[in-house]
Amino acid sequence: MSTNGSAATEPRLCHVRKSPNFDGYGFNLHAEKGKPGQYIGKVDEGSPAEAAGLQRGDRILEVNGNSIVGETHKQVVARIKERPEDAELLVAAPAPGDPLPDLDAPATAPSPAADRSPAAARPHQRQDSPPPADPPRLNLQMTAAEMRAHLAAKKKVDPKKVPMDLKSKFDIVKKL
Repeated sequence: MSTNGSAATEPRLCHVRKSPNFDGYGFNLHAEKGKPGQYIGKVDEGSPAEAAGLQRGDRILEVNGNSIVGETHKQVVARIKERPEDAELLVAAPAPGDPLPDLDAPATAPSPAADRSPAAARPHQRQDSPPPADPPRLNLQMTAAEMRAHLAAKKKVDPKKVPMDLKSKFDIVKKL
């Protein structure tokens, strides 16, 4: 059973190996505020991640044999980079019946399920308890290559080197 009460899909081990003709593994690691876990974002076509069987929306359970439960995004990235040439990811696809994130549309509230009663939508929940909040939606629009290009194109600004006029300095001192 998954944490929301539905039957979980069978986890699968994906052994991702770097290849000389591809930069990196070719997937984005994604985390949502308010939603536990780390997820596979967009997977680049022809990438080692695609060859290993990773799919968008997969939840990562283990990296290189170590559980990532309770780990931060940064810690999971470090685990993936531990081994220089490969990584083993134990992942699980979303369970059948779980709401799937719409990865190609802007983040909006999902449409209500008109054909299901509230009790049928929440079989693991008591009848008198309030309905759960809508689950956060994943926003996985960019491929790993697109994300790298986007980050490289960002103008890097050192706030300590930005010139500041006298009035701005005065306002900052005044607030102290």
